[in-house]
Amino acid sequence: MEDSRRPVRETVEFARIVAFTDGVFAIAITLLVLSIEVPSTTPDSRLSEYLLDSWPQFFAYFLSFAVIGRFWIAHHQYFALLHDFDRQLLILNLAYLSLIVLVPFPTELLGDYGDETAAVVLYAAVIGTTALLGRELVRYAVRSGHMRGDARAAAAAAGSLLPTIVFYASIPVALVSPLAAQLLWLVLLGQAVRRRR
Repeated sequence: MEDSRRPVRETVEFARIVAFTDGVFAIAITLLVLSIEVPSTTPDSRLSEYLLDSWPQFFAYFLSFAVIGRFWIAHHQYFALLHDFDRQLLILNLAYLSLIVLVPFPTELLGDYGDETAAVVLYAAVIGTTALLGRELVRYAVRSGHMRGDARAAAAAAGSLLPTIVFYASIPVALVSPLAAQLLWLVLLGQAVRRRR
């Protein structure tokens, strides 16, 4: 007898997971702008100076916008390859989203204290762990047979360890030079952009 069940991607349950996930990403990426402070009382003559002095906040904002945007693209591509899901995958997805929505906090610290080791280490730890958990989402789906058969190899290849390695490797670098650690992140972003071309 032919199976008349709808594909999982056409179910209300799957649509709710995707909508919730997209909502969390949207909130997290929107919260980033709150880390940029607007002066309440600054004479017009000093506004330009204030904006120039605020470059660390703008750097942290654009860095995290790019990072969260990259995570969202990867997650979107990954979910497009699913043909099934289970409770464990939902739990892993929630754990992953808990880190995504945490990103604005270390972003604000990085913008305000980017020359402090603790702020750089926390940022690297959060982003590195988020990337690692994103990879585990992909690996779990492949292991559990939740991926379409024709997409498993592509999904497995997409679960790169490079972001995790770079951000974790930047932690000991930050103990010596917070600036050098941040430059290491920019190298990773540059490679990601080149790879997309």
